[in-house]
Amino acid sequence: MKKFFEVVLAVKERAALNYTAAMCIYLFFLWVFKQEGASLPMLFSLLLVGVASGVMQVVAFSDLLIKKLAYGWRMILFFVVFGAIITAFAVGFGWFPVENAWAWVSFGVTFLLIFAAITAGIEIYYRASGRRWDDRLDWYRKNRDKK
Repeated sequence: MKKFFEVVLAVKERAALNYTAAMCIYLFFLWVFKQEGASLPMLFSLLLVGVASGVMQVVAFSDLLIKKLAYGWRMILFFVVFGAIITAFAVGFGWFPVENAWAWVSFGVTFLLIFAAITAGIEIYYRASGRRWDDRLDWYRKNRDKK
């Protein structure tokens, strides 16, 4: 039961962050295409996407469910499965005209660019925070030895 609540809490936290990010991206595209309002079905679909991405992040990137899997395979798992999920949402909620080939291309390119940007941002953050913690550990060791 404890494991279940750990998974639920992890999904909830990620879903909230993902919904906020999805709303920011949606607002950006509303601004780009000069739209004055957001539709309720779109907002609901973005909420569901936030939850689905939270579930996928927990499945793919935590050790709560999959214990041993290389990071590259975790990225591929997330990319493929979440790509299928978000495509199903896009078709089901009518995010774009599915008969238009250009709409499919722009959807795919947008998904790839956002995925790449988020992946790069996470990598930069972890490398920077890793160096910061290494620096703090070095400072601690240096100052501890002086005493």
